[in-house]
Amino acid sequence: MNAKIENPHTILVVQLAGLGDMVLALPALASLRELYPQAQILLLTNSRAGDIVRDSQDLNGVFVIDSVLGFLRLIARLRAYQFDLVINLYRIYSAGGALKMFLLFSAVGGKYWVGRDADGRGFFYHLKVKEALSDSMHEVEHKLDIIRALGGQIKETKFKIKCDRDDELFIQSFMEKEGVGPKDIVIGINCSTFRPSRNWVSAGYHELAERLVKELPVKVAVCGSNLNRRIFNEINADLSVRVIDVVGKLSVRQFIAFIKRCNLFISPDSGPAHLAAALGVPLVSLFGEGEYSKFRPYADEKMVQIIRIPVKLITAEEVFQAVNELLNRNV
Repeated sequence: MNAKIENPHTILVVQLAGLGDMVLALPALASLRELYPQAQILLLTNSRAGDIVRDSQDLNGVFVIDSVLGFLRLIARLRAYQFDLVINLYRIYSAGGALKMFLLFSAVGGKYWVGRDADGRGFFYHLKVKEALSDSMHEVEHKLDIIRALGGQIKETKFKIKCDRDDELFIQSFMEKEGVGPKDIVIGINCSTFRPSRNWVSAGYHELAERLVKELPVKVAVCGSNLNRRIFNEINADLSVRVIDVVGKLSVRQFIAFIKRCNLFISPDSGPAHLAAALGVPLVSLFGEGEYSKFRPYADEKMVQIIRIPVKLITAEEVFQAVNELLNRNV
């Protein structure tokens, strides 16, 4: 269905999901701006994801909520905009999720509601973009389908992630203190996932770090959420080589600069993996049993090595060989 909405003055985009989902929404936000260059486009999201699009030229502002109470406090401000368009970029997975999104849209108001009608769960949208939960289309393309339904022509898939100079200088200083020079090859290892079932085993990370430092001319930096400090401690226990500890030490914006500094990044299926792919950093993805067709790294094939077996069964040897191949190809 294609139904261009003529000259909307105010647009609210709803993207209430994690860091990785926000990265995958970037091409849709860029295409929405191209479709409506004069509109005031605002985003409703959570704080961690909101940092990805801070100061984005595709947005006029970002509203952040991290709780129901936070949203209730925002309702009056949001309704005052009298939005011409309200767009939900995220897929609704359940009847409960549909009810929550319907209540959110009702609270915000707006003249015309647009979203993804996954198996009929978008019943309340004026413009329903049909999809099935069982399909295999990539999440980036599903979000772009909303822009196509509004009449947009997708000329280029753009991942616009701004890296602040202050954050780049912070990472430069941080790495210098860790003995890393500008010409050193840095391999980043993310040991953190939102869902523990998607993470690799500590012993695998430990063996891989040993081999990388001993057998390759590289520096290894391990990153992740501070909630995964225990995993880093297990990786680092009895390690005969030195790795750089970045776990829980960076803001989201500093983390973007850190990934950009890496010559290669290793990660399970997670937000940081999508960040690395979007930034054009060579990526070894430990994908495991996730929804590969929908959430695989969206990047040039020559920049990615994907290991697709049950994640707990992946061996350090398999990852090491993938790293070697990717380094030979790109560094």
